[in-house]
Amino acid sequence: MMLLTKSKSILAIAIAISSITLGCSSTADTSNSVVKEGATLVTLVNLHPDNKRKILYAVNYQLDGVMIPMCSKVEIEDIGEKEIEFVYNGTTYTYLWDKHTRKAGESLLQNISNFIGTSCDQSKVASLNSLDQAGIKSGKPSVGMTKEGILFAMGRPPIHATPSTQGSTWMYWLNKFKKQAIEFDGNGVVTEVRL
Repeated sequence: MMLLTKSKSILAIAIAISSITLGCSSTADTSNSVVKEGATLVTLVNLHPDNKRKILYAVNYQLDGVMIPMCSKVEIEDIGEKEIEFVYNGTTYTYLWDKHTRKAGESLLQNISNFIGTSCDQSKVASLNSLDQAGIKSGKPSVGMTKEGILFAMGRPPIHATPSTQGSTWMYWLNKFKKQAIEFDGNGVVTEVRL
């Protein structure tokens, strides 16, 4: 009887571990996402790709160069387990899911949904102050912008470094080696941009 009880316990543990492992694994199941192969969507925020390699990273590097402006039309070409290919203006870009985003618990589809969706909020941008609008146009942060303006200009900061956008410091990476912190006051207005 004790052997049977032990076997049931081991089986229950094995099932629990399998459920946890399966729940954390990456899949390309797009059934609950608007990001699907063949879909025509728009950028919700400015994107800052590596234009030489035609790559964007889920960690949202703020790379210099040609920016893909918010509200740009993109077509989803292919969805894999760790990358998504989309076409913008006749060029194919690869969106890569990085280990930091994975470890923070955000799936590839959850992550890209911060940046690409069905419609962008142009009316919201039009209601923002002139500093926000200038920052959105340039894709760069500046003192006096609001949190909303920064989100449109730069996209959501990496979830592993800034788990919540409710905080007063947002951390971005300009590239793999250089960070940028954006400090906000209690009203959500930028007080400092520091490297």
